[in-house]
Amino acid sequence: MQPLPIVAIVGRPNVGKSVLFNRLTGTRHALVDDMPGVTRDRLYGEGEAFGKSYRLIDTGGLDEAFRDNISAAAAAQSELAIDEADVIIFVLDGQEGVSAVDHEIADLLRRGQKPVILVANKLESLKKADIDAAWDLRLGEPLPISALHGTQVGDLLERLFDLLPDQEQDWDDEDEDDQTIRIAVVGRPNVGKSSLVNSILGEERVIVSDVPGTTRDAIDTPFVRDEQEFVLIDTAGIRRKARVHEALEYYSVLRAIDAIDRCDVAVVVIDALDGVTDQDKRIAGMAEKGGRGLVIVVNKWDLLLEHLADRNNCPHKVDPDMARRLFRSTRRSAARDYAKIVRMQLPFCTYAPVIFTNARDGDGVDEVLQETVLVDEHGSFRVGTPELNSLLREIFDEHPQQRRGKPVKVLYATQARVKPPTFIFFVNDPELVHFSAERFVENRLREAFNFEGTPLRFRWRARREDDDPRGSRRR
Repeated sequence: MQPLPIVAIVGRPNVGKSVLFNRLTGTRHALVDDMPGVTRDRLYGEGEAFGKSYRLIDTGGLDEAFRDNISAAAAAQSELAIDEADVIIFVLDGQEGVSAVDHEIADLLRRGQKPVILVANKLESLKKADIDAAWDLRLGEPLPISALHGTQVGDLLERLFDLLPDQEQDWDDEDEDDQTIRIAVVGRPNVGKSSLVNSILGEERVIVSDVPGTTRDAIDTPFVRDEQEFVLIDTAGIRRKARVHEALEYYSVLRAIDAIDRCDVAVVVIDALDGVTDQDKRIAGMAEKGGRGLVIVVNKWDLLLEHLADRNNCPHKVDPDMARRLFRSTRRSAARDYAKIVRMQLPFCTYAPVIFTNARDGDGVDEVLQETVLVDEHGSFRVGTPELNSLLREIFDEHPQQRRGKPVKVLYATQARVKPPTFIFFVNDPELVHFSAERFVENRLREAFNFEGTPLRFRWRARREDDDPRGSRRR
């Protein structure tokens, strides 16, 4: 699947970038995503311009890192857009007019030679709009808008449509004949991703350093192991900028987005000493949302065991609650107990295997590769229609489901696609299917068929009992 084109919103602080982001993605100012356990900070989202989908980046997240230097913040955001984006939306404050910082941003964008849409925001009354000064930025015709009220946002989408590449997607667009497994190694800076990549490849393919952000670019490396072809996507590197070292976490998410879009299986590496952080939840959540296979790798396991052996010398970075629980564990059971903690903190992907490694020494690395192969197989598995419907009859006969006094009747089911396995259920009324019922069906499917490491997708369609859903089209 081709990655979505990236559209970045840039501009100095307080010009309405986040408001425009919410408008284009159709989201609210909520700080919590609808997926349990995933913190959302309005960093990225998806939008659509008249049928063309795109990934939207809100660079407003960098403002806080540079509150004392607005010029540095604006420059950092613009450099990010030039490096990562396919199209840039440059936002001005239409009420305050063009500032010296705006001219600095414009200079950077012109040198970057990326398509730029110049918008003057906060213009609720277009009759009073005075945007002549924006022409001096030499970035084309400025577009007056009000992101808050949606004024002329449709015109902005028309400009986006003209600049975005054509896209052709279909329900069954996956190439199931391609046997190459694409693995993305993702995670926060300095958790050991480069060490893991080098151990898998058996060579010093990427630079390994204790300094976060050492590797400068994502690297795609094809290799063969036991006659299986792989492509390893190393995202250990994020573009290290002298002026944005405070925002390394921000860049790591952007690199992970692209890698996850291009992979079959995402290997999310976490630091055993840190435990599961909010950033780890974001990255794992992106893999789940993208329908990618998922393997959780707990790296630096040997260091944690060393610290746990000496309770009085436990480093400050080790999570205290985790340490107290693990202190009660034996060395043999520590991994099992740690895996339980990881799954509790990642409740949306409890299906993912948890592997423990010491990547620098190569311990556990072979198991990581073996698990990615299995996870890819599970994501490609198709359940036969007779077996699927037989299981469903058994499920609903044993545990009848009803809502609002009406029973849920599953008339027919079929698997529509793989990667991720996606099932269509024809029922009497989709509105009667409660979240808990869907979760129950998912658990039974996972018990009956091995779907370890892969998310499942369900689609509920309405059909009357006298209809023949097998001959009908999807709605």
